[in-house]
Amino acid sequence: MKLLRSVGVAFLVSTAFVGAYGPTIAFAQQAGPSALNQLPPALRAALVSGNVESIQSAIQTLSGGNPTQAASLAQQVVAIAEGVADANPQLAIAAAQAAVSIVSNSPIQTSAPAAANNVAAIAARIIVNPNVIRVAPAQVAQVATQAVRVATSPRVYQANPTASVQVAANSYAAANNSAVVAVSPGAVQQVTSAISQASTSQNLNAANPGNSAQLQNILLQNQGGQNNQEQNGESDSEIPVIQGSELVDNASPT
Repeated sequence: MKLLRSVGVAFLVSTAFVGAYGPTIAFAQQAGPSALNQLPPALRAALVSGNVESIQSAIQTLSGGNPTQAASLAQQVVAIAEGVADANPQLAIAAAQAAVSIVSNSPIQTSAPAAANNVAAIAARIIVNPNVIRVAPAQVAQVATQAVRVATSPRVYQANPTASVQVAANSYAAANNSAVVAVSPGAVQQVTSAISQASTSQNLNAANPGNSAQLQNILLQNQGGQNNQEQNGESDSEIPVIQGSELVDNASPT
């Protein structure tokens, strides 16, 4: 299956700065100082570290138990991560994993379903980035499983059905990637199960009359042809794998 690349992000690392400030400066140049500076200092430091647990901990601490604030911080983190996925795929997948883990919590999905949907949608675009799959296939499998579950939970799905279906498509494509299957063969079954269950959900079908057909199509279009599609670099999918942000541009930020 063809994994579409997003617009390249300039990777400018000045050799004049070394030592402890090196990672911070490199990341700021990739993501842009404006986006990075919008984060609280503690979260900024955690994001630059690329450590999943540190990012999660910083979001939880800074949100102070407020689910809406936690969702907002997770959304900021994963949006910045998407912008550096080509240049710094390891950091991007760490941020995606942390952000999706945050919005996997039911209180957040209830209080900020649109933000949770956005996080899942952005994370699902990150995991179909070839550079990300190359450096972290096991984490890609984990995020694929988490993202599809978040996106197909009723409150989150209802916030943006179109984006949720795309999350399912991207998650399924990522889980079926040969490199991901090699390290996490169980991910395909988990993602498939989540999509299959979502296709029969009365709540989701009420929110989107085309839900059942769209989700079943994601599963059917890959049966028997996944390996050939990957080798040929093409797909007959009616729901193409995407890395752009058009599906969530109109979603509510909260």
